[in-house]
Amino acid sequence: MDTHIGLLTHIKVFKEKPYAITGMLIWENDICINCVIRNKPFAKYVLSLPMHQYEIEVKGNYNSRGQFDVKHMRIVNIDSYIALIGTPE
Repeated sequence: MDTHIGLLTHIKVFKEKPYAITGMLIWENDICINCVIRNKPFAKYVLSLPMHQYEIEVKGNYNSRGQFDVKHMRIVNIDSYIALIGTPE
């Protein structure tokens, strides 16, 4: 399982039904990593985050399209907003 830590820069909802697919871009050392989230609670959580503010650690594997399929995630730089809404579990 690969791990990446980067700044959350862009979020997009690809599909909501019958199952949610959300995409996000994170920048790790000037490299853009295209992530796909298939977990509905993770997708809802990421959609509540402001962009260009939080560093996210993601764990998962690359799929056949070269997208990083997120299995686990956590916020690296926790502030008062994250303390208020909680962290993804």
